[in-house]
Amino acid sequence: MTNNIKKSLFAAAWVVLVAQNELTNAAINFGGNAGVSQNLQWSNQSADQSIQTLIGNAMNFLYILAVVYGIWGGFQILTAAGADDKVKKGKTILTQALIGLVVIWLASSVVQWLVWGILK
Repeated sequence: MTNNIKKSLFAAAWVVLVAQNELTNAAINFGGNAGVSQNLQWSNQSADQSIQTLIGNAMNFLYILAVVYGIWGGFQILTAAGADDKVKKGKTILTQALIGLVVIWLASSVVQWLVWGILK
C-alpha cells in the first residue's frame, strides 16, 4: 500500500514538473519581429537585496520541504494500523522533520546575520 502511495506521489510530482516545463517553454518569445530594448534590466533591486531575496526564497522552500516531510511522518503513523515498527518509523520521521525545522531556522538566522554584516 505504501509503495503505491509513493508511486502516486512521484507520478503527481512528475506531472506537475512536466506541466510547468511546458508552460515555461510555451512562454518563450524568440524575438520574431521585435527589437531588443535598450534599457533592459532584470529588476530595480541592488545586489545585496537580490541576494537576500534569493536566500529568503531558498529558506522558504526548505521550510515547506520540512513541513511536507513532517506531514509524511504523521501519515505514516496514521496508516500504521497499530504496527509498532511503522509507528516507530513515523515518529522518527516526525523527529527528523522537527530537527530539520530547527536547523533551517538557525541556518537562516546565521546566514542573514552574515549577509547583513558583509553587505552593510
